[in-house]
Amino acid sequence: MKNKKQLQAFVIGMSLFTMAGCGLPNDTDTDRTQEAGNTYMENPMADPDKKDPSAGNNGNADGGAGGGATGEVSGGEIIAASDLQGSVIEFSDTGCRINPVTSSEDGGGSTASIAAEGHEEEDEKVTVTYEDGCIFQRAVISITTGKADVREASVSDIKKKTSLLLYGNFEDTEHFTAAKAVIVRYE
Repeated sequence: MKNKKQLQAFVIGMSLFTMAGCGLPNDTDTDRTQEAGNTYMENPMADPDKKDPSAGNNGNADGGAGGGATGEVSGGEIIAASDLQGSVIEFSDTGCRINPVTSSEDGGGSTASIAAEGHEEEDEKVTVTYEDGCIFQRAVISITTGKADVREASVSDIKKKTSLLLYGNFEDTEHFTAAKAVIVRYE
């Protein structure tokens, strides 16, 4: 009888101990946004002397529109060179609607965040239209090395919750025309 009560107390204690780890992930704030600290978000493509890093040696300075080369490049460079980053909410063959990554400066550096699914503000969503001849690529970025393996992709690879790096121009704050779309996955 004594062993049974000790076993029950042990099971209850272990259950409480394991459930204490349940809840919000460590990098999720109470408003359910995730933050990526010290992320460099400035767009170096504003300098016409810079080239699109995902374009290999044949890149151009038009916001990455002509860069269709594949291979291994710096993941940080392709992220920094993008004009818009975000997660797909809705998609079609002609464009998509994304929840954009927003950045802010604080005392310790810049912070990038994105609203959690279902908690997006309607006026912050961006409608993306693909240009004729839009280049689609997939970049698998290694978390340990920071290198990105860039390969060809197609518009059919873009699905809901896909993380995108977009190169192109804003028509206004809610509409973006993409000359190039890079599907990003981290490993």
